[in-house]
Amino acid sequence: MKTFILITLLLSSFCIKAQVKVTPKNSIKTQTHQKQEGGKYYSEYVVKPEKLKTFFHSGQIPSSFPKYDKVKSYDENKLIAKQWAKNNKMLIKQEYWYKFEK
Repeated sequence: MKTFILITLLLSSFCIKAQVKVTPKNSIKTQTHQKQEGGKYYSEYVVKPEKLKTFFHSGQIPSSFPKYDKVKSYDENKLIAKQWAKNNKMLIKQEYWYKFEK
């Protein structure tokens, strides 16, 4: 009887674990990088796209805006984005200029 219970528990725990589907990291298309507050998020830009869109008059991210380069550090990518913003200030809403000047 004890053997039957052990086998049943073992099989049921195996079945529960077998149902979990994990997506490998290499199949995620966007890059990960550190948030300033800690932790990671997935984005193709130095800022989350949903937030970044709000910075622009058009509500869309310009195609010329630099994408996140995973070879470079987060700080290097941030500097590239800031430099782009300074050269394209007319595309950014005035209330967000300060975000790229720090």
